[in-house]
Amino acid sequence: MLTERQLLILRAIIDDYIQTAQPVGSRTLSKRDDLSFSSATIRNDMADLEDMGLIEKPHTSAGRIPSEVGYRYYVDHLVETKIIDERETYRLGERLRASAQESEVLIRQAADLLSDLTNYTTVALGPNSQMNRLARIDLMPLDERRGVVLIVTDQGHVEHRTVVFDSPMAPDLVEQTIRFLNDRLKGTPLGQLKFRIGEEVAKLRLAHQEQFEFMMQLIQSTVEVQHPASLYLGGKKNIFNQPEFQTLDTLRPFLEWIDEQERLTDWLESLPNREIYVSIGSENGIVALQNCSVITSDYTLDGKTFGTIAMIGPTRMDYRHGVQMMGQIIEALRRTKLEE
Repeated sequence: MLTERQLLILRAIIDDYIQTAQPVGSRTLSKRDDLSFSSATIRNDMADLEDMGLIEKPHTSAGRIPSEVGYRYYVDHLVETKIIDERETYRLGERLRASAQESEVLIRQAADLLSDLTNYTTVALGPNSQMNRLARIDLMPLDERRGVVLIVTDQGHVEHRTVVFDSPMAPDLVEQTIRFLNDRLKGTPLGQLKFRIGEEVAKLRLAHQEQFEFMMQLIQSTVEVQHPASLYLGGKKNIFNQPEFQTLDTLRPFLEWIDEQERLTDWLESLPNREIYVSIGSENGIVALQNCSVITSDYTLDGKTFGTIAMIGPTRMDYRHGVQMMGQIIEALRRTKLEE
């Protein structure tokens, strides 16, 4: 258990190091207005903090820097995670609502906005649309043989595919086919569309023998629409602004990792569902993130859990500001209504 003075000194060390990226000594701390202790007293407490593994000595400096254990204590005990500024939330919500025509645009805007607010890299994962349910299917004719199949999910996600038909489209047949598909398939998870359509083929052949080939071509194009989770990256170059990532040895693993979208998506999907959480350095379990801290949170739209958003910075990141900005963005998203 830390004494009140040790808490103050630990917080001061971490706050100072976050701002300067330089090891902190007792002389520097003794000059702070919020610490009315002598250099000797501070040195003694710093020695105790080092013995507890909360701070450590770099090889090239007489000062001290926070350890991973120290950062974890700081985040768990000294960073407020529930502060919501109503005016800031409203302002951010207004900026998001200007882009709220589709969920994809909104999520991308949120990732960019969070990156701008923090100067860190952000990654947002939309829903894995295999789990989304079909709201409706539509077909927009381009000419008599070509059209765009639209798949709209219950989450407001829109996917499309251009299809070329073997024979000209008759408007009444298009309407009949679309009505059949929507009547039979509305509410079906996208990942089960192929199975459900297979169940309906026999009924379809009996009811619509003359138009069967056209209808099957349209159905096949619907099934072939891909439904991956959507990934949005903001502020990738922000990592270049961090002193810890000025060498190729530290920068290359991060850039190689974040450029592999499939691996990045798998990582985000593997994170447990939770509100704002901070993982530090080795806690991430990824070599490329061993010098990074990550703030993650699920987010909701229209009352439904929609995906995950993550903010990635150095272990020296400004946790207080990062957590607060993540909270503001998550709350602004929660209050944003998607357009029908």
